[in-house]
Amino acid sequence: MQVEELLDFLNTNEFINQIESTKITNINLYMDQALSFMNENLEHYKRNSKDKILTKSMINNYVKNELIPKPENKKYYPQHIISLIYIFYLKQILSLEDVKIIMNQYEKNHFNCESINDLYKIFLSSEQKEVLKLEKDLEELAKNIYEDCRNFDDDEIIFLFIMLLSSRANTYKVIIENLTDYLSGSKKS
Repeated sequence: MQVEELLDFLNTNEFINQIESTKITNINLYMDQALSFMNENLEHYKRNSKDKILTKSMINNYVKNELIPKPENKKYYPQHIISLIYIFYLKQILSLEDVKIIMNQYEKNHFNCESINDLYKIFLSSEQKEVLKLEKDLEELAKNIYEDCRNFDDDEIIFLFIMLLSSRANTYKVIIENLTDYLSGSKKS
């Protein structure tokens, strides 16, 4: 894979596909409706067709483990949908216990407020800006790798690219875990 091929690969892949706040209905949804909404809107995150984005068991466990408040009259409010979106993002990199700490801290003060919707809108616009920066950063990283690794074959270059991205992901994970510890009031010994 040449640098141009890698750049084409990076430029033709979508790194973000958001559930816009306007897509989140203002009516309360039953479990099956909430599941359909989430699975349809997050389907692009599936690595293969057998992957499950969200199941009834997952939602029931989130309620049971207090990651989200209980539905009222078996209906999930728009706030539940926003919380499920946040949980989807968080559980990709964090333990369920860390996700619980983060969601509990936020939801206890904001779940029944309009601020949950406002913050979600800011999250979406900030995420779009961050992805644009990321795309430029990845392009620069790819160019630098190819410049530094002229004597290596394509497999080695791709391996190095994967390792550097993994290192970044791990760094972000450690930062998030430290912020989660701060939220929970716990400190590492």
